[in-house]
Amino acid sequence: MRNIGIIPNLTKDDGTLTELIVKMAKNYGMECYITYDIYDKIGVGTPLIDDEFYEICEAIMIIGGDGTLLRASTKASKYDIPVIGINMGRLGFLTAVESSEIDIALKCLREDTYNLESRMMLRAEVIRDNRSLGVMTALNDIAITKGSYARLIHLSAYINGEFVNFYPADGILVSSPTGSTAYSLSAGGPIVNPNMSCLLLTPICPHMLNIRPIITSADDEIKVVIDGDNDGDILLTLDGQEGTKLLEGDEIIVKKNKKSTKLIRIGEPDFFDVLRNKLSERKP
Repeated sequence: MRNIGIIPNLTKDDGTLTELIVKMAKNYGMECYITYDIYDKIGVGTPLIDDEFYEICEAIMIIGGDGTLLRASTKASKYDIPVIGINMGRLGFLTAVESSEIDIALKCLREDTYNLESRMMLRAEVIRDNRSLGVMTALNDIAITKGSYARLIHLSAYINGEFVNFYPADGILVSSPTGSTAYSLSAGGPIVNPNMSCLLLTPICPHMLNIRPIITSADDEIKVVIDGDNDGDILLTLDGQEGTKLLEGDEIIVKKNKKSTKLIRIGEPDFFDVLRNKLSERKP
């Protein structure tokens, strides 16, 4: 591998770490590319317009936290480009490489001695008045939640057209296995090995005693309907990044996405070691 792209989170890296990576990469005979919008702010790397950036780069190195990787991975997946995260955030489930390990990571990329994990993604479509408002993708989760009011919202869920349950709750999550350790975990959902392929349906603070999270096949279709007795605003959020306001009667159709996110891993990571180390002693 010779051509790598760099996408830094400029709130965490002012260009210093990016510049260091560019210099270290040159020692391995590698070229580092960056998009013009980032280059104009930090003046580091070889600038390219977006289309060229994704056509030339063989892998993308993302500097920041898991949120930065979630934003970047959605577009990278469309081009089947693998991503590797340099952790400058708090948790770093997805951004597994620490800043002290960059030289090792670059060496592995140059010598093609890395592992590649394929992570299932989600596809969400909003239907309003029998008309599609568009299709969106996410790596972690699709969240349907209350907006600014501290009130329960009322939702109904279906799997393959079969009614599952009525949910008076703060919301509902449809998560991928990768997203099982994100918002779904905080909402009481199960932990799922990210190498599996399935869908998770997790209610958020349900106001019923008989409601539990559900795991179903990745080939299934989950539909969530906004019921008519809601009097507050309701939002659809993808990976905690993009928000879309929902209305009464809207249907949200969630399926497995055809494309997947390809994560580059250095060494032989053990999911349960990462799980234990990241969550057992988590600090603010």
